[in-house]
Amino acid sequence: MTQRKILQGLHPYEYEHPFDARALNLLQGTPGLESLSRKFIKDGIERFYTIQYQGSNLRITEDNYPEIYDQLRRACEVVDLKSLPDLYVEWNDGVNAFTVGIDRPLIVITSGAVDRLSDSEMAFLLGHELGHVKSRHVLYHLMANSLTTAGSMVGDWTLGIGKLLTMPLQLALFRWSRMSEFTADRCGLLTCQEFDSVVSTFIKIAGLPEKFKDNIDRSGFLQQAREFEALDFEKTNKWLKFATNLSRTHPWTVLRSAELIRWIESSEYQKVLERQTLHRIHVRYEGTTPFCRRCGYRLQGTEKFCNSCGQGLT
Repeated sequence: MTQRKILQGLHPYEYEHPFDARALNLLQGTPGLESLSRKFIKDGIERFYTIQYQGSNLRITEDNYPEIYDQLRRACEVVDLKSLPDLYVEWNDGVNAFTVGIDRPLIVITSGAVDRLSDSEMAFLLGHELGHVKSRHVLYHLMANSLTTAGSMVGDWTLGIGKLLTMPLQLALFRWSRMSEFTADRCGLLTCQEFDSVVSTFIKIAGLPEKFKDNIDRSGFLQQAREFEALDFEKTNKWLKFATNLSRTHPWTVLRSAELIRWIESSEYQKVLERQTLHRIHVRYEGTTPFCRRCGYRLQGTEKFCNSCGQGLT
């Protein structure tokens, strides 16, 4: 087992993905968000989700399944999350996890994840969810899921007019929720600190058949990721990728791998591990703040090259 660095004082500002920051700025400027947030909390809608999962799934504790519980404890220690979320397992052959609950978050992992993931791979999966907790993504995620259902119902009742009215907020929430996965992936990598394990986790999520579990082709998957990124030069493919991502609970695993490669190659990941990014905790992100497209480094706006990765900016 790799000895993982304990990242004391780790703050989301140190690793926040620029796509997440930009999408959040756009989301917070969308009409109707504030009133929906107040109603969501006042009516206890998020509590409904919490009760649903508490009443249907197996709770993991230090007493019943200490091995799984210890994985969560160690993950929280690495990313400096003081309060451990409750952990549940639901029956599902797929490899997945999600988080619900705002004031008291709980993480749900699938039985397929428990069966198929190694210790380091599970660290990435749990770290990804802890990233959502640390960044306080959960409220907007639940709102996005609820608004989709509500929007469809209202659309049916009003012959589509109601759906048109809620569509701008739905799109803003969905786009942000997809972009927030990139930030959570970075937290997952910081938790497990083994990129090979991240890649193998993505391969298993993407659909690796059980019969090939001992033959994981990481190099082929990474080549696929680089080829996928090359499609960004085609405007049509950009729109295609965006549109298809809207219908998925997470962005494509291949795209997520490519984004992590960018981050690692920029040296920003190593800087966080070496705790050279603590100063960012005191930096407030503004809506007009530019970021390097390659590595996510915060720019002043006058540079011709990124001071972090050397990417040309003109």
